[in-house]
Amino acid sequence: EADFIAAADETIDDLIGLSTKDDGWTFVGEEKGVRIHKTHSEDNPVVMVRGVTTIKANAEDILKCTETLDERNKWDEMFIKGTYLKDLDDSHQILHLQFKSPSFMVTNRDMCLARAVKRTDGIILSNHVSVETDLCPEAKGFVRAQVYASGFYIKQEAEGESTIAYVIQLDPKGWIPTAIVNLVAKKQPLVLAKLRKYLEK
Repeated sequence: EADFIAAADETIDDLIGLSTKDDGWTFVGEEKGVRIHKTHSEDNPVVMVRGVTTIKANAEDILKCTETLDERNKWDEMFIKGTYLKDLDDSHQILHLQFKSPSFMVTNRDMCLARAVKRTDGIILSNHVSVETDLCPEAKGFVRAQVYASGFYIKQEAEGESTIAYVIQLDPKGWIPTAIVNLVAKKQPLVLAKLRKYLEK
């Protein structure tokens, strides 16, 4: 269990810099009120992408929405289902998520993640990384994706208004060429627009 906690904690502080600094990032564009950036690291061919937007909601309510798996399909149309497999302590869990593939030619994806939540200086961080555990055997009809980085940075700006950043670096595995993976990746931050619409309805 300590290994899973350490895995989720190892990169959680990096989320602040990844979410707020533009050094090394390329601006892709703004769509549906979400500012999208991308970056490449030397040691990984898979692109890392970031979306940032403002939501008229309090930070704790946004966090609750991102972690309530029973309702996630209301704002994330690719989401099939998710399960919290184990609470490691008050702020760390292991979870299993299943997602639809964007194409009928590609198998659905699932992922097994260690999650950490941290509150610091008015900011909430929710960080996820792939882990291997017997709690989460590979499922028929799914290809196990590898999540190198995935997290939400949520900052309360004023009463009823917050900035949220979503950072994701995901290798869907399987036969999909990296160029296609990186092309599709740029659309991933747009889930923030759907989250905003859901919370502001």
